[in-house]
Amino acid sequence: MRTDNLKPRLILAIALTGLLLVMFTFLTSTSRNGVLFGRWSIPVMLASVILFTSCGLVIRFLLGSDRVIDSCRILLSKCPDFLTSLLLIVPLLLYSVVWFLFPNPILQRTSFNIGAAILTFSPGLLILVSYPAKRQRSTILGTAVITVSLLLALLLSEFVLRQLMPSTIFNPRFGLRPYHRVELEVNLPGVTPGGVLTTNAWGMRGEDPPEDWDEWLTIVTVGGSTTANFYLDDSLTWSRIIQDRLREVYPQTWVGNCGIPRHSAAEHALLVREVLSEVNPDIALFLVGINDVGQFLRGEAALNVSLPETGFRQAIFKHCMLMQVLYKLKKVYIDQAPVIFEAVDPMFIEEPLLSPERELPDDLHELIPRPDEYKIRIEAIILECRELSITPVFMTQPLLFEDNDYWRSVQGGSYWFGGADSEFSAASYWLILNTLNNDLIEVCQRENVAYIDLASVIPHSRDIFYDSMHLTEYGAVMVGEKAADYIIERLINEQNHDNR
Repeated sequence: MRTDNLKPRLILAIALTGLLLVMFTFLTSTSRNGVLFGRWSIPVMLASVILFTSCGLVIRFLLGSDRVIDSCRILLSKCPDFLTSLLLIVPLLLYSVVWFLFPNPILQRTSFNIGAAILTFSPGLLILVSYPAKRQRSTILGTAVITVSLLLALLLSEFVLRQLMPSTIFNPRFGLRPYHRVELEVNLPGVTPGGVLTTNAWGMRGEDPPEDWDEWLTIVTVGGSTTANFYLDDSLTWSRIIQDRLREVYPQTWVGNCGIPRHSAAEHALLVREVLSEVNPDIALFLVGINDVGQFLRGEAALNVSLPETGFRQAIFKHCMLMQVLYKLKKVYIDQAPVIFEAVDPMFIEEPLLSPERELPDDLHELIPRPDEYKIRIEAIILECRELSITPVFMTQPLLFEDNDYWRSVQGGSYWFGGADSEFSAASYWLILNTLNNDLIEVCQRENVAYIDLASVIPHSRDIFYDSMHLTEYGAVMVGEKAADYIIERLINEQNHDNR
């Protein structure tokens, strides 16, 4: 064995190590839909076979004669220098982006990441050592120039994005952009065309927070799109109605709307920890439940959080605006997340239920993989609030649908809930949501936490909802007034009485 072939053999050995680490990750993993031996899915097994074959080819060259290695070196030396430089840089960069954008469980394993990292630069190194010494030096210099240029381009992109997009005060995962303004032009029943949606210095809907914060009664409303009231003018959201009503009896009242579409109870707990911990309002008012219905329809997939709450990936997401943009592009073009232009649920049409619906068990919790998950999430919110000395108040979620003969004959699907091919009637959707509402009440009673049972007092009426769940202007007034009256009677008046 000649000494000039030691470097290629060493790189082949390193590449073999990378292949073995990746194959080890696949073979020691367990797929959710394990069709082979009850453990591996077809794609995982195919990937393992390809990796096993690749290992065999690498071993063949690694143990081959000097003549075989010489032939490979001659062939590889014909590759242009710029290609070698790109192979040393681009694969590792692309893998880093894939690792960030796709938090697959396999990509979280150390063995896979080490193996994949090795494989990204092995081809470029193998070509590099096939060059004569002088050409190697020039290629390394060119690679360094490309690397520096790429870093400068990325830094410039980050700088430009920071100038074009106002940075958030809180974790950017929540999308709370300060001083954002949107002109509203919609055609929805019960909603006035026109209007404006604006955000304050914290990225919430509402007035800027008062400077003498501790002298004010401060409330932050938390929920999904039914809290955000996206298509209602700033002055017509139920959060604003609460503020206007409370100021009649307590002028120094401030209410900020922190409703974020698609957020469920898990995200609400995270928002308390990362946003309300910085704001520290007197009261956090939660309208919850609608986005937790997904676990009845999509099972475990509805419980997964897109990004981890802590760790290196989350740190990158928090501090790098370029990666935030890439993540949003991935959500839209790869995950096919709905991009809404005209209405929250523009496809809401009452379709007749043409086939028998799925039979419901007596206890609807049997439909979901983790029956106590919603209760656990509500308990987590309460715990987070108590640790911050914030008073939590919860509201059950009302809905257009109800359990009667009419809604049992209607297809229970909007795109939000699961599409037109839903296996449940509209009445069943109400029963599912009301199951969560009852879970909420049970937890609040057990934990001695204030709650408003909106779902039992808000009519199932088209006057209240412009689709299956989102409030009209009249509905927002009704919700806002009921919440304000509760806060006045049960919190402000009782507190004043206790202070006497």
